[in-house]
Amino acid sequence: MITAEKERAALWALNAVLVMARALAYETAPHDHLADVLDTAEYLPLLLLHTNDETAHFRDMLVDLADRDPRFQIAVDRFDAGELPPLP
Repeated sequence: MITAEKERAALWALNAVLVMARALAYETAPHDHLADVLDTAEYLPLLLLHTNDETAHFRDMLVDLADRDPRFQIAVDRFDAGELPPLP
């Protein structure tokens, strides 16, 4: 689980990971890099469902992704900000 106050931010961060993964695919990024990103994206929702508090682990996964590719810093920023923009 993710703490209640971070649930929406976690989903917003996951959205950023998926959007960036799609951008990498369009950029024809190396398959191993895209697969690595998608491995993280696949794991993050499981942390939301876990019975233990996985909030710090969720953030650590985002930070690790951003360390490997700085373009994913947006996911960390979204998670830390916790504020969602208004829908269009």
